[in-house]
Amino acid sequence: MKHVLQQRSSKAALVALALVAAALLSACLPPPPPTPTYPSGFDACAAPTAGTMNTWKSSSPYTSVGVYIGGANRACAQPNLTSSWVSSVWAQGWRLLPIWVGPQASCTTLGSTTKLSADGYTAFLQGLNEAQAAADAAQKLGLGWLAPIYYDMEGYPRGGACSSSVQSFTDGWVRQLNARGYRGGMYSSLCSGILDVAASAADTTKVPLNAVWIAAWNDTANIYGFNSGCVLSDSLWNNHRRVHQYKGGHNESYGGITINIDTNAVDGPTG
Repeated sequence: MKHVLQQRSSKAALVALALVAAALLSACLPPPPPTPTYPSGFDACAAPTAGTMNTWKSSSPYTSVGVYIGGANRACAQPNLTSSWVSSVWAQGWRLLPIWVGPQASCTTLGSTTKLSADGYTAFLQGLNEAQAAADAAQKLGLGWLAPIYYDMEGYPRGGACSSSVQSFTDGWVRQLNARGYRGGMYSSLCSGILDVAASAADTTKVPLNAVWIAAWNDTANIYGFNSGCVLSDSLWNNHRRVHQYKGGHNESYGGITINIDTNAVDGPTG
């Protein structure tokens, strides 16, 4: 019995020493780095008036705004979106995320919408044509050299010719925008368009997107760490080439003015 008690006493002493050592070690370790924070942006269906933008600039946390500059499937009229509006909001300190809403994936489940061809070469040509039209619209608004234009490719069921034609389309989209002096980006659901362009990122016959705008409504303003469910490697579109739309349509009010917006973490190119 005495021997057993001695063993128990020794074990208790070792446990106590281990706890003390762990406490000392944790006290000596530096605190973990803070979670990165990114500039906040919002997008709304219609560009607000310059007056509203000025009010929100002084009272909201946002520094950039997504604006729909054109495309056959643009949902809202844009009476405020002119070159003078762009100049005004730039002078207020805003940065812009220009968006083009053209043909959607050939397998889209959205109603009444123009679509891409399921044929890869035809989709590539559509990408060239959409980029040409988008560059013309951006130029008229005064968006110049190296401004990004994000193609709005709404979510769709991935697979087969549908995914392949989206990949071919974005190749044409980026090539022509780059030729015109703009950067080619794409907005899409993480689980459809973003995964498809990520799957073709290593294809040396295609020009990769210059930036991605990831729609993943997780209520978290992260740029990296999409590593569960639909996985996007942190090595793709790093170094300030990502925007993350993390919250869908909801109302926010600043300075007494309410707008229905989506919310974004912005670590990608703006105009």
